[in-house]
Amino acid sequence: MRSTNTKVEVFLSFEEENTAEHRRLAAMSPEERCLEMAILQERVWGPEWTSKPMQRVVRYEDLSW
Repeated sequence: MRSTNTKVEVFLSFEEENTAEHRRLAAMSPEERCLEMAILQERVWGPEWTSKPMQRVVRYEDLSW
């Protein structure tokens, strides 16, 4: 995993945080956004994310009401 510069900001409201996040994402290129998503996925799934095919399972219930 690559090391990145970390900037920590404290916001007074969720709205202020959302505005800052939208600005940050808008300034990123599509490649940067994909890289960020890949880093997050690797944190969740570990090395298996890229080294082993994953089986995806969907389950749902059919409710009569």
